[in-house]
Order: sequence, then structure tokens, then C-alpha cells
Amino acid sequence: MNLRDLQYVVAVARHKNFTHAARASNVSQPALSNQIKKLELELGVRIFKRTKNEVLLTEFGEHIVAGATKINTIVDDIANTAQHFQKLDATPFRLGMTPTLAAYLSGYFLDMLASIHSGIRLVIVEEKPRELSQMISEMQLDTALISRNSYEMIYCDETLDLPTFTPLWLEPLYLGMRQGHVLSKRRDIQASEVPAEFIVRFDTPFGYDLEKELPASSSGAAERLGIDVRSARFETLCRHLAHSDACTIVNGIAAEQFKRDNMGLTFVPFHGNGSFRELGAISRKDYSRFGVIDSIRSFIESKPPTGTVNLAHSPTC
Repeated sequence: MNLRDLQYVVAVARHKNFTHAARASNVSQPALSNQIKKLELELGVRIFKRTKNEVLLTEFGEHIVAGATKINTIVDDIANTAQHFQKLDATPFRLGMTPTLAAYLSGYFLDMLASIHSGIRLVIVEEKPRELSQMISEMQLDTALISRNSYEMIYCDETLDLPTFTPLWLEPLYLGMRQGHVLSKRRDIQASEVPAEFIVRFDTPFGYDLEKELPASSSGAAERLGIDVRSARFETLCRHLAHSDACTIVNGIAAEQFKRDNMGLTFVPFHGNGSFRELGAISRKDYSRFGVIDSIRSFIESKPPTGTVNLAHSPTC
């Protein structure tokens, strides 16, 4: 007995006619009839009662058809699932990241996906958290990396259909400045100690609690320090620090990359509550590729990005 036999049995039971069942099964009528006879001989019990006008099920046949229908449904589900995942593997995995991450993690995620899902092609999209969340809801992205604070701020007024937030890592915050800056010799610094005349910041929060305690960045200070953050990108501002007295907040991943690039900057860690942000991946609740995100989470647990802290080793801050 095999799956083909069970498919033939269900077809004959449905059509009550061998010719019609054979046509529906894309097989010749003699081949189908012979296969049914072989199955009946193998089982030692008749499945069908053959009359002049139609084919009826025996009592035993009714039991066989009930079981065969369940089995055929399971087999069809497996085949459909396989086709679904074949299509998924052929579709690029679109990963959204904020400007404080995208330029510094593209290589990390390319290597990661090559290791855990070699059949998937990665496409990175850089945007701000709110825009990324909108792209998730419009199914333009598979997942996006944002801080938990950003997630809670964006979805604070919603109660239904919230995207899933999968925690990935913790990331420290630094005050970045040129080497030789008046603040560069400090071992650490508190938010309240940052001079307002030096700080230049973007309007979009990074997702750290202590940002609320930092001085606001004024357009006058930015003008005096030589950069207009209304049009500048994050990395443009950071590279500007090496040639001015300005300072700005820099997340751990970016700070580590700037050190490797020898940009002539110093990064002083913040001290006190709220100096770490929790980064996670957001995705739709009905997302069909969640297995990929779970694989990403497992990979990060064993090999987190440089400049981050494993969630299992959460610091007291």
C-alpha cells in the first residue's frame, strides 16, 4: 500500500465511477482499476462493491476512505508548505535598520545569513524607526531592528496587531568627540555633565533612557560648531567631530567601527541608569519567515556584534 493507492481509493469513492476517477487522477482507467484490485488483494478485504451502474463503498471501504482522506490532506499540506518555502528562499530577505546600525552591520548580517540560510539573499534598507515600522505594516520589510524604547513609543496607543518584538542584544552609549577634546580624558560621564555648548544631536531618539537627561541640541550651537543636523546623516556628523569642538552621542556598534577606521575620535562611556538600549527585531504576527528571525536570534546569542552585550549578561546600569 502506498500514497498513490490511497489517492486512487479516495478518487473512486468521490466519483463512484472508475473512468471518471481515472480521468481526475490523470491515469488510465485499466491502470487505476488494477491498482485498486491489487490493494484489495493485499488487504484481503473488498473496498468497493461494483454494480452495473455505479461503484459503492463497503463498510470496510468507508473506514479506508476516512483514513486515506486524512493522510492525503496531510501529504498535500506538506507539499504546499514545501512550495511556500521554495518561494520564500527565492525572495530576498529585506532587513530594515536605523542609520546608527545599517552602515556598521551589513557585513555582519551578510555573513550570518550565508551561514544559517545560504539560499536567502539579503537586502538592507536604512530608515528611521517610525518609517521602518510603517514598512513592516505595509509588508515592504521582513523585519527591522529598532530599540525597545522606540518600539514602545511608536506603538504606545495601539492594542491590537502589534508587531512581535524579538530581543537581540544590549548596546552601550558613548559621548563621541575628537581626540584632545576637553572632555576626552574622562573615564566616564553622566548625562547631566555634558556641556550644552558642545553637544549636537538629532531630533530622532536613539532609544536610550538617559537621552531625556542630556541637554537639547540648539540650532545656534550646531551652527557655531559647523554642522547643520537637519540635513546631515549620522556618520557625516560623527566624521565632522574630528574637525571641530562638537560632541554627540554614539551607540556602541558605531563607536567600535569608528575606532577600527582610525577616525581620530574618542568615545567616553556614559555612566548611570539608562546608558544601555535593548535592540530587537520587529515583525508582523502573521509573518511566515519567523524561523529565519529565530535563527538570527540564536546566532546573535552565540556571536553578538562587536560593541554589544549579550542579553544573558545584562549589566547593572
